[in-house]
Amino acid sequence: MAADLASAQPPPVSASCSISCTVAEIVEWSEATFPPIELAEITASNTQPTGTASLVLYANGDVKITADNSNKAELAKDANHKLVTEYRLQCDTGGAATSWSDYASFLSDGLIVPHAAGNRAIEVNLSVRASNDRSQPQDAGTYTAEQTLTVCWAS
Repeated sequence: MAADLASAQPPPVSASCSISCTVAEIVEWSEATFPPIELAEITASNTQPTGTASLVLYANGDVKITADNSNKAELAKDANHKLVTEYRLQCDTGGAATSWSDYASFLSDGLIVPHAAGNRAIEVNLSVRASNDRSQPQDAGTYTAEQTLTVCWAS
């Protein structure tokens, strides 16, 4: 019997470890800038060219997108020559979109983009359209603008 006890293996023993990890709040663009938008020429037959650029927004909570409503966002050749400039924003999440708005009021109240479980990559489409004010037609030449979108946590 003593021989049986000496050859018996001890029972397995276990040790457990408690593990935790915190996921930070994430809100960031996939790139620092949208791809440039090159609108077609404004002509007699093409009176309102439109263009769109897309960027991915990564977020793991509800966010709010606002826009630059300064003169920097208005298509202009110089201080005296400006085009009618309108913007629209659409996201691939249900319901997150705006209608066309003048540059000075675009997203002035912000657009809430609700977080959808499992969808942390949101495609954001920024569209712009330009037109020549028929009552004050602008000179020929290149008109430029820069729109900046800012994202923060929705409160």
